[in-house]
Amino acid sequence: MPSRIARRPGPALLLPFLAALVTIAFALPARAWVEVHVAGDDVRLAIDRAGAATVEHKVTLKVSGGPLRALDIQGVDPDAQLDQGSYAVPLKAAEASSLASATPVEIELLPPDVRPRADGTLRPPALRARFDGKGLSRGVFVLFFRYRTDLMKRGLVQKDGPSSRVAWTGPLWDDGYDSARLTVELPAAPDEPRVDEAPEAGDGAEALAAPMTLSTLRRSLDKDELELLRPYAPKGEAVRWAVRADARAFQPAPATATPAADALGRLADAAAASPDRSRTVYLAAGVVLFAIYSALVALKAREHERLARAAGVAPRPLVPIPLAPRAALAGLALVAGVALELLLRDGTAGAALVAAATALAAHRTPRPERAGGALRRPGKWLPVAEAEAFREPPRVRGVYLDVSTRAGKALLVALLAALGGGVYAVARVSPYHAHLLALDATALLAIFCTGRLAELPADPAARPVAFLRDVARRVRRTLKAPASADLRAPKASATAAPKSPAGAAAKAPGAASRATASAAARGAAAATELRVVGRLRIPDGSPDADELRLGLSPRAALPGFVAIEVGVVYAPGAGGAIGLPEVLLRVAPGSPCEHAVERLASSGRSSRGRRPGERVLAFTPRLPTARMTAAIAAALVRAVSTPPAGATPTKPQGAGAAGARRSRNKAVSAAA
Repeated sequence: MPSRIARRPGPALLLPFLAALVTIAFALPARAWVEVHVAGDDVRLAIDRAGAATVEHKVTLKVSGGPLRALDIQGVDPDAQLDQGSYAVPLKAAEASSLASATPVEIELLPPDVRPRADGTLRPPALRARFDGKGLSRGVFVLFFRYRTDLMKRGLVQKDGPSSRVAWTGPLWDDGYDSARLTVELPAAPDEPRVDEAPEAGDGAEALAAPMTLSTLRRSLDKDELELLRPYAPKGEAVRWAVRADARAFQPAPATATPAADALGRLADAAAASPDRSRTVYLAAGVVLFAIYSALVALKAREHERLARAAGVAPRPLVPIPLAPRAALAGLALVAGVALELLLRDGTAGAALVAAATALAAHRTPRPERAGGALRRPGKWLPVAEAEAFREPPRVRGVYLDVSTRAGKALLVALLAALGGGVYAVARVSPYHAHLLALDATALLAIFCTGRLAELPADPAARPVAFLRDVARRVRRTLKAPASADLRAPKASATAAPKSPAGAAAKAPGAASRATASAAARGAAAATELRVVGRLRIPDGSPDADELRLGLSPRAALPGFVAIEVGVVYAPGAGGAIGLPEVLLRVAPGSPCEHAVERLASSGRSSRGRRPGERVLAFTPRLPTARMTAAIAAALVRAVSTPPAGATPTKPQGAGAAGARRSRNKAVSAAA
């Protein structure tokens, strides 16, 4: 068997290996196949009164093959000024108005190409769209880009009598597409714009027999929109559009001169002409505002302190610092805040300073000092005639910065009117700054609406006068009506009365009962005649009263009746003293009057009276109103009134009395 001889690889085997290495080393980069078709171009041309236009393109592209990294667009306006923010987005996302999958696009104008085309004409201006990232892959996309051009300077807006002809030429696309669309936005004018399909001079074309462009007009107060639509865009040809518009659309809008605007304009012109003088005017206005507001803050603090000390309480400014620096800081904060609001676009800093000025001018509700909490001295209750006791107390003099006084109302209205004039003048220039200036009225409200007289401790001898007078009026009006429906004469029956003597005899007792009930009702009304007096408490050793109450008593009362008193107790509150009315019934223990109001006692509180052998029933209304207080007082007056003289305790009479008692009990229970 022949032996195998080991052979080494020769040069013939190394040649294929070296050839493969050379091929890999010198291989060119692979070029993907890309095909782009233009399926549409939706253009919007917004023209202003000066003839400058903003051109917006929405180009629909169909990309096949590898990624598209750039696209050249020919036939753009030669003076195009490109805007930022171009992008490309898939068609489905564009229809859904979504930019989540948008690709940024960089637009640049290409240098002019001086080489003529095959027909000898110059090449049109072009721009290039570069797609960031990996470019556009296969699919349908919408390319959005925008630029500005001046049609007036280029002679594309030509005046022809009362109208003007606006011409514009779109880009040149290698592929034709269907439904070429252009939306022309023009300034509003009296005559409506329309499409112009007349041939241009020098074209050698004849007038078209039928229009080739469909148009839709939409008009508004400030602009007219004319939408133009052609069936198709020719392949390799630029689409020319022409519109006939009112010549007044390209004239400056007439300025509506107003006194405020003229004043501000003259002020601005004067400021531009003489900056030193305008600076002096602004500085003087700031100094005047600082002086007025600082003086108001100081006067309000002095006035409030004087009234608070007279009422026995300590004033409480919201910012507890000495008056001089507080007034100065309030004026400086207000002036700086108003200046920043008018000079800056954002009013946050100015509003913060105005809020600081408001806080420096505001006052909190005063609280009694420690010494004011002592028990009051013994005193005597004296009856006073109604006209004298409930006479309107004299008005407090020397209070000009309180909205509860007439002088304070007049001064506040005058200051707000001056502020309103300033707001009206600023609103002609900037409504936003006018709103900020109107909100600065809080600085005035802090002066006039805090530290009011109503926030001081109430004087129990003067504050309840109006309330008690209203209660007395309501009680009188209530007592004029019958006490209960059971005491009224019953209505006649709808059934005919019997004609027999027996029936007449049977009807006679009913007539007598009705007569008795009518007499009882008249007697009850007479029995509830009211006597109203004022009751003043005079402390020992003092000439001034410290409390006022309303005294009520029927002219004919049950034995054991002492008095009915209506008083008001004041409790401290956040916005001042709160009046809590109370009705007191004073009776002798074990008397007929006490037995008559025994059921009413469950709705009140029982306690000992001022004198030995006296019982007091206190009733508090559910709400501290004069109506509920008067309802309780009227029910008590009726309960303690003496029954009519000569009334016979018959069954109907007893039933009526029981109904009256039930009505009084319900009235007291509902109000108390």
